Amino acid sequence: LQSHTMQRQYVAFVEGRPARSTGTWRNWLKLRAGELSQNVVSESEARRAETEAVEAVTHYEVVAEFPFAGSKRIVTKLRLRLETGRKHQIRAQAAHAGLPLVGDRTYNPKYRGNAAKPPRIAFPRQALHAELLSLEHPDKPGVRMTWTAKPPNDLQLLGASLRCGLGSRPE
Repeated sequence: LQSHTMQRQYVAFVEGRPARSTGTWRNWLKLRAGELSQNVVSESEARRAETEAVEAVTHYEVVAEFPFAGSKRIVTKLRLRLETGRKHQIRAQAAHAGLPLVGDRTYNPKYRGNAAKPPRIAFPRQALHAELLSLEHPDKPGVRMTWTAKPPNDLQLLGASLRCGLGSRPE
């Protein structure tokens, strides 16, 4: 962990479309009071002595886009690779980039209890899945151990419904 050789890769369904098909989010995150969510803060605020902000780096690539028929709305499936590992890192950075996760009741205002109207996509949780973890064996230098996990049924169903029901560009 200290040598930062662990690789973590996720998939997420987000509302909107990033400006580029690949990129990097590099932000400073600061835990809110109660440590239940993160705020993205400026670098100058993060560098102040009394601030306990940490840098967060996430690399993303577009896997698929799912436009809503008859609308300008779009849902994008992203593959995300973490360079750092901060609490709620992906969720906070995606929302800050204008791409909140489908189903995220903390960072996506459309899913909060006080939202003006119900979300267009009914999904019971944040649409985020850890698909790969890879690290060097602690007792065998140079030997990598890798685990992969298929998306759970609810995310597979979400992807299928986006492909079939709303129109899509193939993955």
